[in-house]
Amino acid sequence: MRKPFLREGLPEFRRQQSEETVCKTFSLELITPMMGGDSESWVLHPEQPVRGQSVKGQLRFWWRTMQSESEPKKLLQKENEIWGGKVTAEGKEERIQSPVKIAVLEQAVSRKSQAALNERGFAIEGDVIPVFVAFPVTSAIKNDKKEVLFIESLSFTLQVSCPASLWPVVEKTLKLWVLFGGIGARTRRGCGSLYCEELMAEFKDEKDIYQFVNAFQNNGKELDYPRIHGAVLAVKSAGTDTAAAWRGLITSYSGFRQDRRPNKPTPGRSYWPEPDAIRTLTRQQSKNHKPEHPDGVWFPRAAFGLPIITKFNTRGNGMGDPDPQVELAPVKAGRWPSPVILKALRLPDGKALRMALVLKQAFPEALELKQGRLKFDVPVSANPFAPAPGKKMMKTRQGAELRQDETLYQALFRELGLEEVK
Repeated sequence: MRKPFLREGLPEFRRQQSEETVCKTFSLELITPMMGGDSESWVLHPEQPVRGQSVKGQLRFWWRTMQSESEPKKLLQKENEIWGGKVTAEGKEERIQSPVKIAVLEQAVSRKSQAALNERGFAIEGDVIPVFVAFPVTSAIKNDKKEVLFIESLSFTLQVSCPASLWPVVEKTLKLWVLFGGIGARTRRGCGSLYCEELMAEFKDEKDIYQFVNAFQNNGKELDYPRIHGAVLAVKSAGTDTAAAWRGLITSYSGFRQDRRPNKPTPGRSYWPEPDAIRTLTRQQSKNHKPEHPDGVWFPRAAFGLPIITKFNTRGNGMGDPDPQVELAPVKAGRWPSPVILKALRLPDGKALRMALVLKQAFPEALELKQGRLKFDVPVSANPFAPAPGKKMMKTRQGAELRQDETLYQALFRELGLEEVK
């Protein structure tokens, strides 16, 4: 039997029974392809891929980015009081229903594609999703024998209701979700992005978006969860084809993260220092791959999310390199989600923006390398943000250096052709 909604004893919900309820309906449209996000990983319902529970999960995340609570228990209490979950009242723990009701009233899928394996690992009909974003489906198809669908065109109606006193914060949460979130998997890399005319009405250009984001910046303190307070926004106009703008953005990001030196017949060594840093820390190296990167032991790409799994080719000239794979991860937690949100956004006038948002979040205190049962401590100086003059980070096809006084995120913006909004 479902428990009744708990009101008494909770300061946030000591409202009169007659409090007005706000109920609004929004029409949303998918503007970049969607994958995953259902109850089973990577498997979408072909006709009803959007679930109210998944939408609420997205809203919980974006609500959390607006908070400034440093105590995890207090943050969770506050979150559950609004979005549902276990709360403590008068010394007792109770599970309450959320006063915010989310319902997907109708949805229409007009175009979808199926991923299929080929000699490259997998292919997507029409190349609608860049391989860099869709790589997790390879295992789902190959190992789990799943049929993976990508939704390209979709519209749905979302109904949101809540007590009137909660509507201002719920409305801001909805706007953050449409601006920077989405539906399905890989939304931090722009999959499943949405457009809603009513929620986007006030955002005529990047300046309006910046003003909205900047209004949350009440302090610059870094906490253990990602926040909009102190976030950095960078954008670039990109015509009117939102999906094409997104594919171009992700392709550029893929090159930034993965490019290697020219070599035939296989790719050459990375422009980045991490492979040589791993060889140095593990003391495992091929005689043909001695550490030579000028930046020494440094892991700059950790700034874009952890863990990072590195697989070395230990055949032929690679014999002696670390085997089978090495994982860079935080010591106290399994992961540190990327604070970088990459998006293509449609403005009310139909124009598209390429966009990057870097959320404010404290970096893990310590990192370690894991190789099977072996663990290797990573020195603090290898932290991507550790001060170390002279680091070059040879990271691009042109071998460009990290500019003086340039942060890793500013280097990313430059490589993606984005300009920071101030």
